[in-house]
Amino acid sequence: MATADLGTPKGMTRRRAETRRRVMAAAYDVFTELGIRDAPVELICDRAGFTRGAFYSNFASKEALFLAIYEVEMQERAERLRVAVDEAAGAAEPGTIDRVLREAGLLFMESLAADETWYLLNAEFRAQAMRQPELRAPAAAAERRFHDALAGVLENLLARLNLRLTVDPRSAVVTIVALYETMLERAILDELPDRADNRYLTDVLPRLFTALVTSS
Repeated sequence: MATADLGTPKGMTRRRAETRRRVMAAAYDVFTELGIRDAPVELICDRAGFTRGAFYSNFASKEALFLAIYEVEMQERAERLRVAVDEAAGAAEPGTIDRVLREAGLLFMESLAADETWYLLNAEFRAQAMRQPELRAPAAAAERRFHDALAGVLENLLARLNLRLTVDPRSAVVTIVALYETMLERAILDELPDRADNRYLTDVLPRLFTALVTSS
């Protein structure tokens, strides 16, 4: 997990921001090892070098802590995607639009889940949010912000290529995300040795990406 100041509330003191950052970094490691549900708050505090009081003065629960981590991770992924897509579009030559779109489609996939562990944490949290009404609104809001960021990157790319979406940007992103997650779940359950060689990720999803656009 990166150490940027993303996700730190405005007006927070530097000392408290550093405490928050260290708790989040420790929690990321513990969540990765044990999952969200089975991660003891005590272990997170021990890894971060703080007391339970420091934990609860910054986060109301493990779920609130994961949401803060989610915001940071997704903002960073969206920014990396924006830079990578800009580079791909800048290198485009006449007659290579299809290649750029396929490359951009793969970049979008990589931004959604850089590794299996992060995807599994998201899946676990989503299941908890669906079962606990108090988590639904904040989880949905965080996901919408990420989808909006992806939609912005997508629209900017297409404008540079003189293309446009055939559906509204958020619908396009939701469609891409949903198919990606379904295919990744299939790859995990089928225990494919190399996720990168999964034909759904390298062929079907980029084709879907291309099918959602048309000339301006």
